[in-house]
Amino acid sequence: MKIYLLTLFSTMSLLFLFSCNSNSPESPTASVKKIENTVLIVDITGKEWDVTHAQNKYGMNPEDFQYGIGPFAIPPILNPKMRNPGDSGYPKPDDNSLVIGVTLNGFTRAYGLDSLRCHEVALEEFGDAHVAVAY
Repeated sequence: MKIYLLTLFSTMSLLFLFSCNSNSPESPTASVKKIENTVLIVDITGKEWDVTHAQNKYGMNPEDFQYGIGPFAIPPILNPKMRNPGDSGYPKPDDNSLVIGVTLNGFTRAYGLDSLRCHEVALEEFGDAHVAVAY
């Protein structure tokens, strides 16, 4: 795998480098809401999740759930900026960065997994093809 990545780095003309949004909450908060016999957890986007069955059948405490940040809360990267060899921040051949490489319609891109872990999807165009690179 390392040999493949070094080859990929040395042959690709562009590399995607982004950092995670530092404004994202470390541990998202949510609340518990009880309506009659229904127990809901409400994530930070306001979406309600019915956890009545988990509480009643399995004895789970809704306050102990690890709350997510809700659907659509992780923004995709739109038209990512690429770096060329020689640009500041472009990796050296001996760097051990993991990437997802894509070649389509004569265009080649590499997407750093460190960035995709924060965004999960990069959306861009490869010529006339619209592409979603997902991790």
